[in-house]
Amino acid sequence: EWVEAIRVTRKILSQPAWSELDGGELSPGSEVETDEQVLDWVAKDAETALHPSCTARMGVDERAVLDPRTLRVHGVDGLRVVDASSMPYITNGNIYAPVMMVAEKAADLIMGNTSLPASEAPFYRFRDGDPLQPPLQPPMPTPLPNLVADTNQTGDTS
Repeated sequence: EWVEAIRVTRKILSQPAWSELDGGELSPGSEVETDEQVLDWVAKDAETALHPSCTARMGVDERAVLDPRTLRVHGVDGLRVVDASSMPYITNGNIYAPVMMVAEKAADLIMGNTSLPASEAPFYRFRDGDPLQPPLQPPMPTPLPNLVADTNQTGDTS
């Protein structure tokens, strides 16, 4: 797939429509030509621009790998996972800040600090219109205060 991806990309970008924007190939570089060279480049230099996460999810169900109260791996003594793989769901943006929050939580757990109560804050998952998880409860209506007309502000001088 990588070899084909490089070839197709080069073919597309060599079209006349791109000529004004052609600053030369940066990566893998024009010197990488053969299939073997492309595969060597992939093995040495390729990296993901994705946000790898959710591979060791927290939870108590059969798919969960980590105890959500301790971040310890189920069935393994002395091992915690403190990175984006522990997230049960990916966030809708960059994962840097959520990973920092997981790390802060892990530090508190390791130091024995008292936890705050769990939040039931809803979050959005984009899956064919799935609702917020957990479902958002409609807010209770707030009663309006009793309003008293101030005749001094109405312009009535009688």
